[in-house]
Amino acid sequence: MDYLDRFKEHKVIGKLVNWRRLEDIVDSHNIELLDVLGKGHRGVVFKGIYRNREVAIKVPRVDAKNTIYEEGLILKEVNNLNIGPKLYIFSRDYLIMEYVKGITLKEYISRGEIDREEYLHIIKEVLKQCLRLDIHRIDHGEIQGGKHIIIRYPQVYLIDFGSGKVGRTPCNFTSAVSLFFTRSYIGRRTCEVLNISEMERDIIMKFVKKYKKYIKDSYVVKSPITRISNSQ
Repeated sequence: MDYLDRFKEHKVIGKLVNWRRLEDIVDSHNIELLDVLGKGHRGVVFKGIYRNREVAIKVPRVDAKNTIYEEGLILKEVNNLNIGPKLYIFSRDYLIMEYVKGITLKEYISRGEIDREEYLHIIKEVLKQCLRLDIHRIDHGEIQGGKHIIIRYPQVYLIDFGSGKVGRTPCNFTSAVSLFFTRSYIGRRTCEVLNISEMERDIIMKFVKKYKKYIKDSYVVKSPITRISNSQ
């Protein structure tokens, strides 16, 4: 029996992957596939072993636009800013990166009792990373949902830059503040844990609106990746 058969028969991703190409990738890099981690709008992610490390292997979906190479360029750039899972190797057909074992922000905030100081640390880490991305004009694109924020305390990771763009007006910081302080589930839980009143939350959101306008009107440092992308 082909060692990929159990993945090919997967009811969710079975028809979304170019299995012949994946077999070539696995064989050429001596990767042991362990599990399916999930699928996104443009890619499917597997868990595996590469050079004695647990890794995540992302390949493009056959029914969507292939943006794996562009995502690899962005991940390489954000790694230089100490953001995201460590990138090992990538091409137009695959992305091999560090497997981040942790829980999503929503899973974290849904737990029973939450330590206030620990949660403050998480919020600060997310905001600092988002501000760093804004300064370098890299927009993650999907911060506000919270599912791409992984916590392995005390480390906090922003993952999945598949919707990321370089050069457009970034909104990572404002998206993160909105995530934590609007009337969404995560926002309500944040205010409960930090004991933030409605008035204080409104003040925070007014600041976000002013910051968003400031970012649009201001000069932002151009990221080196812009030159890389344009030269391909």
